[in-house]
Amino acid sequence: MRTFLISIAFLFSLTTSYAQASDSTKQMEAYDFDTTLKGGYTILFTYDDSLEYLYLKKNNKIISEIAACSKGLPYKNLGYVASDFKDYFVLAHSFGSGNPHSIELIKKSTGKNILDFSAAWIDADEEKQLLLYSRDEIPTSKNKMILYNLQTGKKEYYSFPKDLLGLTEIFNRIQIAKFTNKEFAIRYETNDGAKTKVYSR
Repeated sequence: MRTFLISIAFLFSLTTSYAQASDSTKQMEAYDFDTTLKGGYTILFTYDDSLEYLYLKKNNKIISEIAACSKGLPYKNLGYVASDFKDYFVLAHSFGSGNPHSIELIKKSTGKNILDFSAAWIDADEEKQLLLYSRDEIPTSKNKMILYNLQTGKKEYYSFPKDLLGLTEIFNRIQIAKFTNKEFAIRYETNDGAKTKVYSR
């Protein structure tokens, strides 16, 4: 009986060691983008025979799977951190060829995307906790940029500059320039050079 218990203990020890080694190997897999987030959160990259995954974790606890795609595709398809706020971060996905980068705004404590529709990246101001994005991949005069204030939870809607419409890679041309109680401003690049547009709030 004693020999049997010793054998069981030895097998348990080997199994535990193997599991720990496997987990350690997964955590150490190289990833092309930054995986460290504010607040002690990190992103874990791993894969199996057919898929690659990103997991959100804090310390040794996995919070949620946040992305998955076919193995062998570029890591930028799977996702990268476009902006890191206090309680949220933007996970972006790039598919090349000038296509807009699709995004999710993920709450760190839950790993859930809080945007209720598809969104495209424009810009962010981490210090002021602002995210600028679009619901439409190819904006027209009818569409709006959405400015999400993560401190207040409020969204504001602004028209795209008319001289940007019809140009290529519109979202890559826009940056947040100013945000006050009275004004919101963007800088943007046209074929004729850089311009600024100021909106009243």
